[in-house]
Amino acid sequence: MKNNPLVSIIIPVYNTEEYLEDCLDSLCNQTLKNIEIICIDDASNDNSSEILNHYVNSDDRIKLLKNKFNQGQSISRNRGLEIATGEYVTFLDSDDLMQKDAYEKLYNFANNYNHDLVVFDAVRFNDEMIEWKSVLHSKAGYDKVYTQTNVFEHKNLIYDTSISKFLKNDFIKRHNFKFLENVLYEDLLFSMQVLCASVNLGVYPDVKYYWRVRYGYKKSVTQSVSEIKNLKDRLTIINKILDLLNSNSKNKSLLNIFYQKLVEIDILQFIDQLDSCSSEYKQVMCDEVKPLVLNFPIEVFEELDGIDKVKYLLFLNDMWDDLIELIQFQKYLKNEINDLKARNRKLSNSVKIKNEKLKKQRNFKYLLEKNHQLKKENKALKKEIKIIKSTGGWLKYKVNNIYLRIFKKI
Repeated sequence: MKNNPLVSIIIPVYNTEEYLEDCLDSLCNQTLKNIEIICIDDASNDNSSEILNHYVNSDDRIKLLKNKFNQGQSISRNRGLEIATGEYVTFLDSDDLMQKDAYEKLYNFANNYNHDLVVFDAVRFNDEMIEWKSVLHSKAGYDKVYTQTNVFEHKNLIYDTSISKFLKNDFIKRHNFKFLENVLYEDLLFSMQVLCASVNLGVYPDVKYYWRVRYGYKKSVTQSVSEIKNLKDRLTIINKILDLLNSNSKNKSLLNIFYQKLVEIDILQFIDQLDSCSSEYKQVMCDEVKPLVLNFPIEVFEELDGIDKVKYLLFLNDMWDDLIELIQFQKYLKNEINDLKARNRKLSNSVKIKNEKLKKQRNFKYLLEKNHQLKKENKALKKEIKIIKSTGGWLKYKVNNIYLRIFKKI
C-alpha cells in the first residue's frame, strides 16, 4: 500500500477459531478500503493461526504479529499500537463484528470535525444472533450526535469503558497511551484515560460495535466474574482510575458519576457471585471491596432499585446468610423468567409454523380451484377446435365471429 492507511484496526487473537472468520470478513468487506488490519496471534493453540495465515495470504491489508507465548490482550494491543500507521486507530476483539460501513462513517465524521476521539454505540449479541442493547452504552446516553465536545460536558460517557473507541493516531502518540499490562480489564483504564485527555470528542451513535456474549465453556476471560483473578484485577483497575480522577480538579468532577457506575454495575456483579465463590474471593470482598464502598457518597446509591439497595445493606453489615439467600432467590427468579421467555419463544415459533401451514393450505386450495377452472376452459377450447376442424366447421366459425363483431359494434 503506497499511501498510509486511513484507519488501523488492532485485533488480539487467542483461541477464537469459531468466530474469527466472521470477525475478519466484517473487516475485509468494509466500504472503506484504505485500512490496515493488524492481527496479533497470542500463541493460539486452536486453528486460529491457520485461519490468520489464510487471510494474510488473501488480503495484503492484513499484518500478522505472533507472540511466542500467551501474554494477554494488553501486551498484544500494545504491540499493535507500536506498528499502526493509520491516521486513526481503533480496536476490535476477535469474536466481535463491525457493520459494513462502520469505518467509512467513523473516518468521515472524525475527519470533518478533526476529532481526536470518537465514541460510538454497541449492540450485545449471542451465538443465536439474538441482539439487545448494551447496558453500558445505554447508560452512556448515545441518543444523538455530538461534535467537538468532551467528557466533562457529557459525564455519562464514562459508563462506556468498552473498547469501542476511534482515536487519532497522533493523539495516542502525544499522550503515549498504552494498555496496562498483565491485568484483565485493561481497556477500562485505557478508555478512562483517553476520555479525560480528549479536548475534541465526538459522539456518533449511528455506528454500532457488535459485542458478543459467550456462554458456558465459551466464556471469555473477563466474563468469568467469579474467578479470584478477575476480582483482584478489577480492583487494581478501579484504584488506578481513582488515582487518575483524583489527579487534578477537573478530573475530580467525574468522581461521583464514576462511583455511581461502580455501584450500579462493576461492584454489584461481584456481590452477585458471593453465593458460589471461594473463601479467598469472599475475603477480598470483605477486606478490600467493603472499605472501598464505605467511602462512596451516600447519594450514589439513590438510583439503585430496591433489591440492589438491600444487597448493599446486607453486604456492608456482614449479613452473609441473608445476602446469599437473596442472591440465590433472585437468580432463581431470573432463571424462571428466562425459562418462561424461552417457552414463549417456542410457542410463538409453533404458532408461526402453523400459520405458515394454513397459509400454504389456503394457497393450495386456491391453486386447485384455479386448475379446475383452467381445465374447464381447456376442455371448451378443445371442443371449439374440433368443430373448426370438422366439415363446414371452419365456415360456421367464421360466420359466428363476423356476427359477434357486428353485434359488439352495435
